[in-house]
Amino acid sequence: MNDSLKKYSFNELLKQGRIRIPKIQRDYAQGREIPKVNEIRKDFVHTLLLVVKGKRPATELDFVYGSNQNNAFELLDGQQRLTTLFLLHWMLGVELDNKTPVFTYETRNTSHEFCEELVKHKAIDFIQEALSNVDSNKEIKDERNKKPEYPSLIIKNRDWFKWEWRHDPTILSMLVMLDAIFKEMKDDWGMDLNICRNYLENITFHLLNLGEFGLSNELFIKMNARGKQLSDFDKLKSTLEEELQIQQKEVNKQRNVLASAEDEKNWRNLMDGAWIDFFWDKYSRETILNTESMSPGDRKIERLQAALKAELQFKKLLLRLIALQLFEDIALQFSENKPEELAVAAYELNESKIDNLMLVYIDSLNTLRSNEHHEIDTTNTLTLNFKKLIEDINLLIYKDDNDLYNEISSLLPKISHIDANDKSLFDSFLEEKVPNDVELTFYAMLLFLRMFPAQKLSWHFDKNAHASWLKNFEDWVRFTRNVLLNDNNNQRIDKIEKSLDATQSLKNMVGDLADFVKNQGLDVEKDKIIIKKFLKSSNNKYQGLDNRSLEEEREKARLILDDSAAWEPCFDTVEQHWYLWGQVRCLLKWSGDKLDLFKRYSDKLLQLLKYIDKDPKNNILTFYSAMLVSTPYYWKDRKCLFLYNKDRYLGLKRYLRDKDTYESDIKVLLDVWIEKYASLDVAEFLKSFVASKKTHVEQWIQCVLEYPFLLDKAGFKTIYNQNGHVVLAQKKTENSHCFDIILVYLENYCKHQAIEESKYKFYDSKSDYAHAFEFIDNTNTTYLVTWAKEEQGKYSIQKGETLLNECSAEELLQFMKEIIDKNTL
Repeated sequence: MNDSLKKYSFNELLKQGRIRIPKIQRDYAQGREIPKVNEIRKDFVHTLLLVVKGKRPATELDFVYGSNQNNAFELLDGQQRLTTLFLLHWMLGVELDNKTPVFTYETRNTSHEFCEELVKHKAIDFIQEALSNVDSNKEIKDERNKKPEYPSLIIKNRDWFKWEWRHDPTILSMLVMLDAIFKEMKDDWGMDLNICRNYLENITFHLLNLGEFGLSNELFIKMNARGKQLSDFDKLKSTLEEELQIQQKEVNKQRNVLASAEDEKNWRNLMDGAWIDFFWDKYSRETILNTESMSPGDRKIERLQAALKAELQFKKLLLRLIALQLFEDIALQFSENKPEELAVAAYELNESKIDNLMLVYIDSLNTLRSNEHHEIDTTNTLTLNFKKLIEDINLLIYKDDNDLYNEISSLLPKISHIDANDKSLFDSFLEEKVPNDVELTFYAMLLFLRMFPAQKLSWHFDKNAHASWLKNFEDWVRFTRNVLLNDNNNQRIDKIEKSLDATQSLKNMVGDLADFVKNQGLDVEKDKIIIKKFLKSSNNKYQGLDNRSLEEEREKARLILDDSAAWEPCFDTVEQHWYLWGQVRCLLKWSGDKLDLFKRYSDKLLQLLKYIDKDPKNNILTFYSAMLVSTPYYWKDRKCLFLYNKDRYLGLKRYLRDKDTYESDIKVLLDVWIEKYASLDVAEFLKSFVASKKTHVEQWIQCVLEYPFLLDKAGFKTIYNQNGHVVLAQKKTENSHCFDIILVYLENYCKHQAIEESKYKFYDSKSDYAHAFEFIDNTNTTYLVTWAKEEQGKYSIQKGETLLNECSAEELLQFMKEIIDKNTL
């Protein structure tokens, strides 16, 4: 290799002479405190320190460009990396003060001065002071007396640190980098720094001296200005290719290489071929076509955004499939002593955290890979399986009738989606946040595809020719979705241990399905009801899954197989509504397997749910009103009115499934509708039913019927009985602000009567008067209503200093409304 392109370490470059950052360069930026730079700095320093600590054999920093100018090597590209190396060498005690500055910044006089001054001092002095301050500060409670714990603060407090340096962005960035190096070393400052300094020689880069190549600085500057920074996708792609190359030098205990040159060739071809074409077709093609009529400037911006979106989605898919693979391996291989940090990283799929995955993965192998001669024991060490990753991505992609790439879950009908919209399961998996039910349903889909891959010819999938396979695929995804839905599931799969259990159970379940298909001599390409047959035949329970939901799916399969023409359309109709996905057990119970009853109840329940959907904020209050006049204390066991949302514990879904007494209360309401108001639609029925009952219910319910919005006081629709009074809780417990419904009613009655606000005041449970209402009439006489002390459920009325009486809620309202009415404006 030409000497101008050989590998150099920072020390070797210094032997050539001084290094200078010329004025044409920008400020040092790797210490800027903004989220994107924070991430880059963290990764870069982490990599450098792994080498310094001997946990990674070496790292290469690509090319550094420059030329010899005025007795120094002037950097034109590589400034950021070499500045960081300069600071790292100083922190580790490398001698950098050779009478003349060995590393200088010419961008500003202040930057030049700081670099000259810094190397005159020993970094170890600042490091030891910072470490001692950390220990001493543990005993200090007064923040004002705490000593600085980071080198940057100690340096800024030295008398040689000039005031104007505090405003130089390069210096400020350098100080941030010094702290980053200090923190990354953590407890390893006690290491032998002589050894660490030796390891610095393993951090290398290729040097291109433009002068030796006959190139001018001006030419390089122009060329460099046309370049662009690597995107996050490019960095991930590079990292994975490097991992593939490393694995080609590694063997397992059977002496087989982990990856082959053929794997790398296949990977590269797919990355630059079918895979990127798929993401282009799915996320960019339509946008690009729609830009043809735009101005050149707008078209360029739109196309760039489309390309970036395709890259982002591709990156997320790669990382999340890697996470699924690692999490699966942990679930199946490690019953004990699992790699905790890697398990957490593979569990965290949200966009804000998934980027950490590869860093943790590479770290988990650093100790092993620090020795060039090693083998991978796959029973206790996790490594990426690129063959499996390639197969998984290929399973997800096909070409449609228009010869465009698409993803396999787009073939599924909306009824099998996991979101109540038009997003496919694939789309849901690539959202910014990925709930565990989405992740595990996607994983279940992938398990099916691995076991029974779609038959494709040159990527083309003919859905008409494979209708039976497609129906089995749909049934599997829909059934697993129903079992895994978080808001149906009481097993809390959103905890890592439960997710590991569920992962293993899904793997076991698809294995049971494969055994069933084989033992029964079935063919998923010919028999479209295989999933239903499997469900009917199976009675296994699976740890980490909601086995009650599984039993519901088995019951549905049994009914469909007995009479598919009758029952399957009914279940399809019911599950068109997202609230009843995996949630029809109440209907099955009410109907007792009688089809006509099932249709009758499902029709009314669907009408009710669609009515609430139409205007959730107001119509849910009408529903609550009807339930309160039908079954006044239906809320008592769970102490809530049950939210119409995806809350697992306080939601209406739980009300419909959890205990025998719960869902029967809604059945009572539906029975009244069916038997006495059959000709009315849902809105008319609820209005008529409430009107017929409102004078026969307790006073607090009458207050709610008059002002349904009172229930909004309870954020989670929690409701309690305290000392005989019905109160609404602001949050989920009685420890939050609680509101006596009768007293809140009086407050709103005053508002309705247009009483001046200064004339009345409501007190909740946390006020000066716990549960009280105060009213001042036109004669400035004060009426104070409080809970009676002697008798539960009663109220005391105090007029001025005189206690009038203790009375019931009904008597209280009658008395106070007369007082308020007399003072109406």
